[in-house]
Amino acid sequence: MIQLKGVVKEYGNAKNKEVTRAVDGIDLEINQGEFIALLGPSGCGKTTTLMMIAGLLKATKGEILFDGKVVNQMEPKDRNIGMVFQSYALYPHLKVIDNIAFPLREKKVPKAEAYEKAKNIAKKLQIENLLNRKPAQLSGGQQQRVAMARALVKEPQILLLDEPMSNLDARLKLDLRDEIRKLQREIGVTTIIVTHDQEEALAISDRVAVLDAGKIQQYDTPYNLYHKPKNLFIANFLGTPPMNIVEGHVEEQDGRQVFAAEGVRYMLPQNREVAKEHIGCRVAIGLRPNDIRICESTENTIPVRIELVEQLGAEQLIKAKPLAGDHIIRIVAENEMKLKAGETVSIRILENKFHLFNLERNGINILS
Repeated sequence: MIQLKGVVKEYGNAKNKEVTRAVDGIDLEINQGEFIALLGPSGCGKTTTLMMIAGLLKATKGEILFDGKVVNQMEPKDRNIGMVFQSYALYPHLKVIDNIAFPLREKKVPKAEAYEKAKNIAKKLQIENLLNRKPAQLSGGQQQRVAMARALVKEPQILLLDEPMSNLDARLKLDLRDEIRKLQREIGVTTIIVTHDQEEALAISDRVAVLDAGKIQQYDTPYNLYHKPKNLFIANFLGTPPMNIVEGHVEEQDGRQVFAAEGVRYMLPQNREVAKEHIGCRVAIGLRPNDIRICESTENTIPVRIELVEQLGAEQLIKAKPLAGDHIIRIVAENEMKLKAGETVSIRILENKFHLFNLERNGINILS
């Protein structure tokens, strides 16, 4: 188990009060054998957190524990970790087999034994036919597999992946992430990946820690992050196309609650009404583009004018504006629907597929 307790990383001179806090009091617990992603925008502190776990950076405050033992002062070489960098960091003058066997040779493992282990791990990663080549003779995906093999050959307790697929094309990313996940499950090594790619994080991880401004905003399963975001940042950050966010307020009308905004009035289902304390507050409704339907009915629907239609292959992305509003609402619709710009249609929100965020309380989800 890996634990981070109140971990802080600061840069700068405290005497001159010119301090930047890159990581701001992170608490994190990772179980043995879990695959965890650190996800967030650039500058959120995810790579800094990974480097502190690796021992390449020292925490300013807080504790990092492996199986209950504090490792803050332990050198990287003594932490029994394997690490794969974005740049692959292969030795260009060495053959693949020597690159893979390098960590074992550094530990004085006999050459024959090191080579045998290198061949075994290369077979698992399907690169056994590349062992006599040098890195310059390999594609990006092949180099990434070699870097993975080198990290895994010493049978680490923890595998750390720093943006390992950011240099690969989209199709190769899909193939490699499947292989990484399959291999991780087979070996059972505790794995942490740093990525800015939300699709990648959600696809391969058991749990994801989403960071912003050095803090963990939510640490949860991929399903809960997408369907039960704790705050507006999570809701807005996750999802492609992004969630529709419309600011307004909740009011009461004839004993029912209604979300009201410019050009939008939507009666909340009784099983999704909010506590009285939120009525009248400045709130935002969050709507996934896939959870909005174009329909013929006018009951509890919103009339909109289509501004743009974008083809997405199997689906189409509709960008529309409420007739009395000026904000864009994105809708994912079936290709069979023949829609065009300038057309007026009615949209319906799926009854249990919306979120409400109290903007006066740091954007918390008041329906979660």
